Amino acid sequence: MEQLKENVTKLTWRVDSHDIEISELKDTSSELKTTLDAITKNLQQIKWIAIGGGLFLFADQVGLTAVLRLL
Repeated sequence: MEQLKENVTKLTWRVDSHDIEISELKDTSSELKTTLDAITKNLQQIKWIAIGGGLFLFADQVGLTAVLRLL
């Protein structure tokens, strides 16, 4: 009986420890999600800047910038 109580006590400590670890992992996961969202936003901005630059170069090569200057 004493062995059973000891085992239950050990298991209780382990479960409490795991609860704390799970809580920390959830916090870390939330922080990582926030960071990844910010990185995604930055990458989208870079993509649209590159697309705009590419369109400008294409318009310049085709001669659309000269037409726009005349307007």
